[in-house]
Amino acid sequence: MAEETPHGYVAGAEELPEAQSAIAYVTRGGERLHLLDLISGSEGEIGLSLGAERISEDGRFVYVGDGDRALEVVDAGVWTVDHTDHVHYYRAPARSVGALTFDAPITAVAGFEAHTTIGTADGKITVLDRRDLEAGKVTRLAAIDSGSSTALAVPYAERLLVAVGDDPGRPADRIVAMDERGEPTGDLEVPCAAPRGWAVLRGGAVITCENSLVRVKLEGEKLNAKALPSPRTPVSADPFGYRPRSNEAAVADRAGIWSVNAAQATLRYLPVTGRQLVAAASPADGSTVLALDSTGTLVSYDLETGKVLAQTSVPAANLTLDIDRAYLAEPAARIIHEIDYRDGLRTARKLRVAEQPDLAVEVGR
Repeated sequence: MAEETPHGYVAGAEELPEAQSAIAYVTRGGERLHLLDLISGSEGEIGLSLGAERISEDGRFVYVGDGDRALEVVDAGVWTVDHTDHVHYYRAPARSVGALTFDAPITAVAGFEAHTTIGTADGKITVLDRRDLEAGKVTRLAAIDSGSSTALAVPYAERLLVAVGDDPGRPADRIVAMDERGEPTGDLEVPCAAPRGWAVLRGGAVITCENSLVRVKLEGEKLNAKALPSPRTPVSADPFGYRPRSNEAAVADRAGIWSVNAAQATLRYLPVTGRQLVAAASPADGSTVLALDSTGTLVSYDLETGKVLAQTSVPAANLTLDIDRAYLAEPAARIIHEIDYRDGLRTARKLRVAEQPDLAVEVGR
């Protein structure tokens, strides 16, 4: 009698009792992706086929762009699988999966569950099989023409939430649910002027529109959308900051912060005076939000009153956080600052790294 596959088993990976978080970083223009293990403090590297100018992640894969038409996909070898009521943590060897070249400059990359999508400046969206990326190979499933100058498709609930328009010279004006081949599924079409940022949270996917956010949620077998009008327009096109497995996310412009709760379908705007903000992120506690300003000061705000609860000066320009800590890279000093955002922004560790971390993201979280 054949033995049943144990729950959570992943071939070629080791399951571990805690998150195997790491900081993936590159020096701008460099051809090495470094992986700093946040548990052991050890550091490894993966050789790249291009000079890095942009970097993003989807929890497991790091997408390294040359700032133009080339993209390399690196499996960081650390990831978390969320089953809502419990999670699994895995580790496997890190490796480059492969590089791709497109006909126009890359403008957006989004990876979640079964799919990764890459948008380019000609309004085209390439769909990759993300489960094949897990197996170490690159499989192109489809090329979708958005009919607009926007090239954005957010993977969610085994579908793609695709920005669509009717004029290749203008931004998209609606979100349409499609399958992995680019065919409309018929269960969602919602207005959204000039779609830009996105996040997939436990309470649904949120997509930024020019004067609102759209929350898309799977309810049973059906997708339902709700528009959340913005108290301030236009809404920032910058990326959302959020911790994994949460319902809250935040995004900043120079003058304030939008905070969205996907489960409650709420959106609020917190004006900030006397600072120019460059990033924001939500600790998902329902009462605070973090922001980084142009001087490198990290600030914790009370969401209701706008009161500054704590602040610390870190010469950094990027911000990422997990369920316990925030991380900021200080390139010139070759330091990753680990901040306890639950304890008055206390510096928990200063992690020295081998090269200048100009571009940094957290994986495995």
